[in-house]
Amino acid sequence: MNASSRIPPPSDALWQSLAETSNDLLWAVDLAGCWSYLSPAATRRIYACEAAELLGQPMQAAAEETLRERDRAVFGRVLAGQSVFRLETRHRRHDGSHVDLSFNAVPLRDAHGTLLGATGTARDISEERAAAAALQESVEKLRLAVDVAELMVWEWDQASSRLHWGRHPAGHLDALEGRSMPWSEYLQLVHPEDAERYLADARAAWEGRQPYAAEHRILGRDGQVTWISARGKILGDAAGRAARMIGVSQDITARKRREEEVRFLAYHDVLTGLPNRRLLDDRLGQALHLAQRRGTQVAVMLVDLDDFKLVNDRLGHRGGDAALREVAQRLGACMRKADTLARQGGDEFVVVIPALGHREDCAVVADKILRAVEAPVQVEGEAVRLGASIGVSLFPEDARDGEALLRNADAAMYRAKQSGGNQYRYYGR
Repeated sequence: MNASSRIPPPSDALWQSLAETSNDLLWAVDLAGCWSYLSPAATRRIYACEAAELLGQPMQAAAEETLRERDRAVFGRVLAGQSVFRLETRHRRHDGSHVDLSFNAVPLRDAHGTLLGATGTARDISEERAAAAALQESVEKLRLAVDVAELMVWEWDQASSRLHWGRHPAGHLDALEGRSMPWSEYLQLVHPEDAERYLADARAAWEGRQPYAAEHRILGRDGQVTWISARGKILGDAAGRAARMIGVSQDITARKRREEEVRFLAYHDVLTGLPNRRLLDDRLGQALHLAQRRGTQVAVMLVDLDDFKLVNDRLGHRGGDAALREVAQRLGACMRKADTLARQGGDEFVVVIPALGHREDCAVVADKILRAVEAPVQVEGEAVRLGASIGVSLFPEDARDGEALLRNADAAMYRAKQSGGNQYRYYGR
């Protein structure tokens, strides 16, 4: 490079041009900390006034009152010979509003090295501060929402086949340890009955790059079961390949328990826990369907307690309810697993015996029921004696549908009761 092609040293005109076009404020202060120079254009943008209105005034007079002592100490170090970069503070504008600034400051010396003051730049970071505050507020709201919903945020990395997660809500702690584990280890925690479905849902999400949504159970170290509702979304890498699944999980054990209770109450008697008429009709329908296909018999037995009103009159409804619960347990002990015992209402019970081999099998069950019921029942310290009248109706001999079988069993039961009770009668006899 020859001398004629060298870049000339900066001139006063160039410095002035730089000061006028710079978005940052160029400034200087003397040893007393008073403004000695302010670039005019940036001063108007930042302080909403002319530079001449600030020259000679202390720099710290513009600082927010709560920050003045801190800033004075920092700039004191600069005036003592140190340099400071990215000092964030807040100054008051000429119109009374505030502006957030980031200062860079270095000591100002003359040609002999004598300290004259300090100089540097200041950048308006108000928009950055506002954006950061808005982002922080959004993050806090999201964190609060996650906490309130008791969600666990997780990430499933495809390359490493590892799961990473954040805070453990209640219910996850027993099964999950730390903040990361191989996905294969998590799979071992999934309930065996849910593992196949869990794998199918996860595979479909990865292969189809579709949202993942599934419910499954995980088993804790002590065997405790926790229901998990998980939702996730596939994210791609730079090449567009499925790389990660980001999602949230929630412990829904309590919800599942409530749903199960609702389902139970819909099909079971509240007092005894036995199937109610709704479930009885369903079980009876299934038994008749199978009997038609296989050419077998079905027996329907209606059991009505004898003189149960006397128990209620003597012990009250509370005592009567206790007696009914005891009788329900005794009747249940007389049944096979395939049989259905239901409470029809009041002191009436219904027994459905599917795949009946011989009519005599009904007599065996009826005798067991009579012996079970006639044994004294202890209610609130008192011995109560009960009896039962039983009516039996057979499919297909007596009727070919559930309603007719129940009506016929009821008619047979009344004949048993009219004959003195504590006995059974067949409809067709």
